[in-house]
Amino acid sequence: MSAKQWFNLHSWAGLVVGVLLFVICVSGTLATLSHEIEYLTESKYRALSSSPMTNYPAIESSLNKHYPNAQVLYIHRHKQDYLATEVALKINDTFRFVYLDAASGEVLGEGEWARISRFLRNWHMNLSMGWTGKLIVTSLSILVLILLVSSFFVYRRWWQGFFKKPAPLLLHKRNGWADWHKLVGLWSTWFIAVMAVTGLWYLIEHGLQTAKVDHYVAEPTKVIALKQSASTSNMMPISLTAAYEAAQQAFPSLDIRYIGYGQKAAQPIEVRGYNNDILLRLRANHVYINASTGAVLGIQKGQDLPFVPRIKDTADPLHFGNFAGLGTKFIWAIFGSLMSGVSGVGIYMSWLRVKRKATVSSWLGVSGYIAIGLVIGSVVITSVSFSERSVPKQLYAPVLG
Repeated sequence: MSAKQWFNLHSWAGLVVGVLLFVICVSGTLATLSHEIEYLTESKYRALSSSPMTNYPAIESSLNKHYPNAQVLYIHRHKQDYLATEVALKINDTFRFVYLDAASGEVLGEGEWARISRFLRNWHMNLSMGWTGKLIVTSLSILVLILLVSSFFVYRRWWQGFFKKPAPLLLHKRNGWADWHKLVGLWSTWFIAVMAVTGLWYLIEHGLQTAKVDHYVAEPTKVIALKQSASTSNMMPISLTAAYEAAQQAFPSLDIRYIGYGQKAAQPIEVRGYNNDILLRLRANHVYINASTGAVLGIQKGQDLPFVPRIKDTADPLHFGNFAGLGTKFIWAIFGSLMSGVSGVGIYMSWLRVKRKATVSSWLGVSGYIAIGLVIGSVVITSVSFSERSVPKQLYAPVLG
């Protein structure tokens, strides 16, 4: 391909859904720091200390005291210890979050399903449009890959541009914007590549899930047997503390961060955590516990995952940068902002190039209007739907109090 053809391909990929790509970049950047944004808005999202210890007996005692007759759906402590621990409760067939300090068990506040992080997650993940929205969002990874590859052919001698002084920025002058577009794009190349590759994996994963192709490790045989038995139990389900102790004994090195109850006795309690693994999300390490007896049914260790499951559990930490504390989250947020800027400037440069001989309508074209319509529609749908969270009619978890 000639340089002009590469340029046309680059311009087409950037403009065809430019507005939508820009919004996905911005929403992803905000989603990376969404819990930190909540941290700044209300004190209930802030742990009283950054102690790594999670005092499950104290947490359970507080829940028994303040929420009698409620049931625990799950408890989740973030990787960042400065964030409050979240407990999802079923209270009279309604959902409620309770926020506690992990070390002391003190209740810090409560809230509904709707919050900033939920809005941003739904909006970024699938535009709140379910299967179709996820296909649209993940398909953008192909365009990002085209933009990334074509940029090296459009920008001649690109390796010399890392320290090239850009022209001054003037609102209606394309040269300055082009220089900054190239400079910021060059320094963001590694990040754009990470977003393109992880986004492409999400697209592949979406296809595998749609086709119902198994691509993850099977559950332990005892878990499968329990689910197939459809057994019922007259025994009370074990407590949160008992589940924690059973999991810790079975998997001593596991830093337990999540405990979730099933809807019936034939479903295990799932305990998840971190095990000093590199670039693995929370669910990579599992302990499955019989909710009636407390017996350990099986253990899954992230270090033992085969290649494809390992990719599946590595994509999220790489995509959102939440694998090494606040530092990497800030780095991801900074480069996410730069990528958003590169996208936005690319759109503006495209307009400057044609504004003298084209109207806004002809410049946008059908694809541009569709992209804008999707953005507006997604904001409306997300605003209406992100607060929706039903609870199961049946829950095999101890009644608090």
